[in-house]
Amino acid sequence: MRVLMVRPPKYLWPYMNEGDNYLLSQAMVYVGAAARAAGHEVTLIDCGPAKMGWKSLERTIREMRPHVVMAGDSETLYEHETGRVFTLAKSVDPSIITVSGGTHFAQNAMSCMSRYPIDAIVRGEGEQTLTELLNAIDGGKTKPHEWADIPGLAARAEGDGVLFTGHRDLIRDLDTLPFPAYDLLPMHLFGASRYLFSPGGVTIHHSRGCTDNCNFCACWLQMSKRKGDPAEEFDEVYLPRWRTRTVDPVIDEMIHLKERYGKNCFVFGDDTWNVRPDWNDEFAEKVLALDHSFYWFGFMRADYLIRDEKLGIFEKLIRSGLSHICIGVERAEDEDLENMNKHNYSAEKTAWLIPYLKQKYPSLFIQSTFIVGAREDTPEKLDRMVEYVKKLDPDFPAFHPLTPVPGTKQYKDAVQNGWLEETDYSRYDWITPVMGTATMSREEVEYKVWEMNKKVLSLWNIAKGMCSPHTYKRRMYIWWALVTFYVSVDFVLDRVMPSRSVRRKAALSDYVGLLKPDWYEA
Repeated sequence: MRVLMVRPPKYLWPYMNEGDNYLLSQAMVYVGAAARAAGHEVTLIDCGPAKMGWKSLERTIREMRPHVVMAGDSETLYEHETGRVFTLAKSVDPSIITVSGGTHFAQNAMSCMSRYPIDAIVRGEGEQTLTELLNAIDGGKTKPHEWADIPGLAARAEGDGVLFTGHRDLIRDLDTLPFPAYDLLPMHLFGASRYLFSPGGVTIHHSRGCTDNCNFCACWLQMSKRKGDPAEEFDEVYLPRWRTRTVDPVIDEMIHLKERYGKNCFVFGDDTWNVRPDWNDEFAEKVLALDHSFYWFGFMRADYLIRDEKLGIFEKLIRSGLSHICIGVERAEDEDLENMNKHNYSAEKTAWLIPYLKQKYPSLFIQSTFIVGAREDTPEKLDRMVEYVKKLDPDFPAFHPLTPVPGTKQYKDAVQNGWLEETDYSRYDWITPVMGTATMSREEVEYKVWEMNKKVLSLWNIAKGMCSPHTYKRRMYIWWALVTFYVSVDFVLDRVMPSRSVRRKAALSDYVGLLKPDWYEA
């Protein structure tokens, strides 16, 4: 059976544009590998790096004549573009079975099925559920009601209804999964940036899920344990779960990616990379014993970082090639962290940690994120956050407006209390505010984010970073400086030549919004 999995043409985030790096989808290569292992003829198309527009994608579907077309996304703002894949597939051939997945579609199944011609949505991990679904279709079960015995699905029912088939248990042993199907993608088109995640950036992961349940984050939901009735709005309950592969297969995968595809910078997409100290230590020791050398990136929790530093593990990780970390600091006050269900964090510990790491490990590029626009935020409270960030002085601080997405408690609270002002998901880009606070309008939040970025942006620090003796860190600072320059120039040109602004999506102001690539409709 012919199966086509697509990442559609997308508008681009200004800081991840065509001149920079496209990140490879781990979902595509893992789910694609599982479908291939089940005996199906699998084709993976990532339209972004291939610069394949909608007309070209339509021609491809017509020529390929797939039995099943799959597309999905974990980012809410790409719902409409992913949904367009299904509309396109059905217009080419109504008999094509359309299947979606990813966090957003899984958590928003009823709404997505009402808006797009989707036959089934895989909820949670995709490998087992999708394999059973494809085998059923290949065996002649082509009607959604015939899939009722496959757990982990939302299937289109008669009329406008949705059939939920029950919860799929999480995969216990991640080492049993097939080796990811990197060979089904044009690997030379990924990680081609000269500066960002350079040289040869490629995604990888060793774990799934998270140990925490931050109420603004949807990332952990896809790999959580589910309870309750998904057919009842806000009735489903998610419990955080975390699992990891063993160390050796991860290192084998890194060596394979380097030797076969020339990849030397590994972007770990784990929700939390550094959960278990024994795993972290074994990984560092085994990488250090290799003849290979790598750069690598990971999302790290501050409390686990402090633990591993005290144990002497973090120093080994640095020597193993750890060059870039991102810490979700999020807020400057402990009460705010508690309100967001960010457990075992404290502003004081983070304020100690980041300056300490900067001083002890000067080669390390430290990125941190901060959430602006919580219900209790005032201009004065956000001014205090700016002073806190200046004290931390990370290499790359990023301020994001709070953006509740389906499935999160923040979304539930915003909907039930009438706080959510913007319901067009294409604007949920973590740049454009979608609601105000108790005392600030959306426009005021937007301006405050711009003002906060301006206050912490130090041209002197950027200049020093661009002259860093550490190769990876220097490249990251050059990337940051260049893209910021291009975004600023684009903004100015749009203001003086309004006709150019058609490249931008409508947003609260000309400053924010995604960019339309030239090849988008081609």
